[in-house]
Amino acid sequence: MSAKAEATLSTLAAFLVLFSAMLDPKVSVVVAVAFLAGFALYKFLADRGSNSA
Repeated sequence: MSAKAEATLSTLAAFLVLFSAMLDPKVSVVVAVAFLAGFALYKFLADRGSNSA
């Protein structure tokens, strides 16, 4: 994934967290942790796959 696509995805995730905070702060925390864990896992697996070749 390109740096621009990663930045766009991160920005969209940040907006989702901000808007969910208006509804319920607990939901916002869950959404933020889920996106952060998912993005970290994706980066880990992507970097691991590109280094093994």
